[in-house]
Amino acid sequence: MPKTIFGTTEKSNFILNMKYETVRKWISGLLCAAVIIVLIGSAVMNFSTQTSWAYGAFVYAAGFSCLLFYVALLMRKDISIKENPSVFLVIALAVLAFASYYRVVLSGGSSDDINTAMLGEQGRYEGLLTILAYFGIFLLAASVMRYGTVQRVLDLIVGAGIVSAFIAVMQHIPWNFPSKFRMLPAILLLKNVHLSSGLSENPIMYGSFLTIVSGVALTGALYSKNVTRARIYGGSAALFFLTGLFTSSLVPVIGTGAVLIITIIIELTNKGGVRFEEGFLKSSRKRLAAVVAAFAVIFGLVFAFQGIYFRDKSIAFSDSYNNLFITYGASLTDSDNLWELGAKRSMILIKEHPLLGVGPDRMAAYQRARDELSINCIDKSYNEYLYIAATRGVPSMLLYIALVAATIVKLFKGMKEFSADREKWFRAALLAAVLGYAVQAFFGASAVTSAPYFWLLAGLAWCGERPAAKARKS
Repeated sequence: MPKTIFGTTEKSNFILNMKYETVRKWISGLLCAAVIIVLIGSAVMNFSTQTSWAYGAFVYAAGFSCLLFYVALLMRKDISIKENPSVFLVIALAVLAFASYYRVVLSGGSSDDINTAMLGEQGRYEGLLTILAYFGIFLLAASVMRYGTVQRVLDLIVGAGIVSAFIAVMQHIPWNFPSKFRMLPAILLLKNVHLSSGLSENPIMYGSFLTIVSGVALTGALYSKNVTRARIYGGSAALFFLTGLFTSSLVPVIGTGAVLIITIIIELTNKGGVRFEEGFLKSSRKRLAAVVAAFAVIFGLVFAFQGIYFRDKSIAFSDSYNNLFITYGASLTDSDNLWELGAKRSMILIKEHPLLGVGPDRMAAYQRARDELSINCIDKSYNEYLYIAATRGVPSMLLYIALVAATIVKLFKGMKEFSADREKWFRAALLAAVLGYAVQAFFGASAVTSAPYFWLLAGLAWCGERPAAKARKS
């Protein structure tokens, strides 16, 4: 008898009764759609002249669609929570996120406080709903049942990186292309060159995004046997590195640098590298040498013709004060760098609310309500771990670290699969992207324009090829 929910009709329960092959296509389609929807939302948010919480709806649409289909998979018994320990960590994170939100509600917060905790600060949109959307993307990605889906998703993510990098190049040219980061007053030596932020909220957050797409692009360039894909990925990696230098932020240098080091280690521990029958560069070692040489040339040209400058604190204050209008101002006599300032502000919030934090995405709002904290008020810690602790509590930070650590361990174990079958280079791509993001997270910030891609790749780390018979038994 066909499965139904609460005695409803068979037609209204088509997901529960669809064929297994169709289910796998739906998973692939939803994850690919999530990449595209997030990219469109990023474009709308960055090219609009007004801020609106409605822009978070793009992430909600992607994340909650994935979450609903994940629930359907559980009901169909195609998957089982017991098979994947990361699911328990995600559920615990979701429970604590709800608790953090309701702490704001039950503490008598104003309607603005409650809206911010639910929908996020205007211009950021990382409230409770967005956090749950991230979890939905992760869970469905962890349920992928065939490796072909992983390749499609990786291709789309690199494509999203190319689109954003093209925008970043246009932003860097001193003309009238739409850009929220034109010449910063503190950066006088750039000769009126605009700062690149791509489709991210600011140049620092663009660096976080570049870390993710560079991890995929670099490893794909080294190990894909498809020559066309390898060339596109290699050219993309060079473009990502170039636009990272256009940001005047240290974060893309740290992120892409970490990815490059991870990729080199993967190659050096990969006995003899990988050899190819087609193309000019017939081994992964030669491809790696070409990538390193390209990076060196790009760095040299940018250093010679423009110079390399890092002004992260100016970027952060310009973003939160001039662009988003969500903080009061900066003290001109404060000599702390951005990360020192972020750590100090975060520790104040953590000491006052260690268990559940001040509420999702309420770092700026909490400081605005305190006169002694209104100067040098910033809306992000620019350390993702401290930010989670400050806004959602220390237990949430520890669970997040545990989830990231478990994912990285899972990816390292997956490298054995890559060593046995070099066609599965996506294992190396996931490791480089996720581990690189975890490194730059000490200096960067989560954003709706980059975090969904991280949660998607982290979820794919837990996926596996599943024949229909095994899936139906689980």
